[in-house]
Amino acid sequence: MKESLIYRIASIVILLGGVTQTSMAAESAETLYRKCQARTSTVEQRKCYPAVEKQSEVELVAAEKKVRATMVELEKMSEGSRSMHPVKAFDQAARAYRDFRTAESGRVLASYGSGNGGGLAASQTNIEMNLARIKLLKTQ
Repeated sequence: MKESLIYRIASIVILLGGVTQTSMAAESAETLYRKCQARTSTVEQRKCYPAVEKQSEVELVAAEKKVRATMVELEKMSEGSRSMHPVKAFDQAARAYRDFRTAESGRVLASYGSGNGGGLAASQTNIEMNLARIKLLKTQ
């Protein structure tokens, strides 16, 4: 009887956890970020930012795939474009962006020295840079 009750409670907890994750993923990274920023303590923000970072990366990859597919089509259609290698240029830019993002978040983290808040600030940097890149890619 106890095992059955424990099993049912565990099932409910797992189900509710899945619903929460699904509803969070249904929200844009930008919306999730605003919600995290509105949290009243850094402890709450530290719990919230990893999901926002993950969602911003998912959205960034989707935006990159869409733009890259456009570059592939452009390269197929136009001899002039083909000679400029738009797919290669896009791939180089995507790698350079990630390298810069890593370096910039490292710089932000280092600027806090051994003080509190460096990890949170580095997460904010990653999120803000991803959101800016997503916006840029979507306007092309």
